[in-house]
Amino acid sequence: MRLRVPFRDGLMYWSWRVAAAMVQRLPARLVYVAAVLGGEVAYLAWGGRREITKGNFAVVLRRAPGDPEVARVSRRAFRNFGKYLTEIMRFPSMGQAELHELVKIDPASREYLRSAREHGRGIIFVSAHFGNFEIGGARIAQEIPLTVVADELENQRLMDFLVANREHKNVVILPPEGATRRVLAALRRNEMVGFMMDLGPRAHELANVEATFFGVRTAFPTIAAALARVSGAPIIVAAVTRARDNSFKGVAVPPIFVERTTEASSDLERATQAIVHALEGLMRPQPDQWYIFRPMWPAPVDAAT
Repeated sequence: MRLRVPFRDGLMYWSWRVAAAMVQRLPARLVYVAAVLGGEVAYLAWGGRREITKGNFAVVLRRAPGDPEVARVSRRAFRNFGKYLTEIMRFPSMGQAELHELVKIDPASREYLRSAREHGRGIIFVSAHFGNFEIGGARIAQEIPLTVVADELENQRLMDFLVANREHKNVVILPPEGATRRVLAALRRNEMVGFMMDLGPRAHELANVEATFFGVRTAFPTIAAALARVSGAPIIVAAVTRARDNSFKGVAVPPIFVERTTEASSDLERATQAIVHALEGLMRPQPDQWYIFRPMWPAPVDAAT
């Protein structure tokens, strides 16, 4: 087994490098055709994840898991995820001008960011695995440095490679363990720190509360709310949505400020619910851009009943 794991990790690393080299050289139209085909194959072959995804979208759409519309949205999510992967492969070769052209920030959202930063306490940037959150983060980081707290891949060699690619775009990736000091330092510099909220079962391994999401209660990490409560930094909930031409639009909601009372648990629950409600509003119009291939809710729910 000791030999197999390094071999597997090395194979994955070099497979990614070779695929990325091809993606960066082939015409974008051809790459997207291949990405959609790959997503279709994954949907058909990855049976366990397909059923989990359908269970999640049954809740989002308030339909039974076997409903044809649930299957259609799930299928499109796999296809969009294929596009997302090729974009991450192309990401290192994107120049600043190309990134600026690819992702347009909604004017109202830009104003929300500006007003949040005027408080001088940094910004807590919250999103989900939706649209192309990585490219969107790099686009925002052109204007405000971004530090993201995220779980590491098991394949450390591939993880190091991907982290280095992001650092060239002014995005720093930190593992959760030991990140507190660097996160607080970034906020003191009036920079952004980012967190993903849709962790599914992983949320139970962290400090968490239950919040209502698409009408059903489930666990969400409280780290963003807790950090805002302690630091006074505003929370910006945002998403980067894909257009039909595979360009992107960055959209945010007005800043959320966490009230600090003597009841810390209530403060965190209210703030987390506000974050989740904002995410739901951003995701609802285009649910097929959500890459949620792990159970988001604690048990299968027949949302149609």
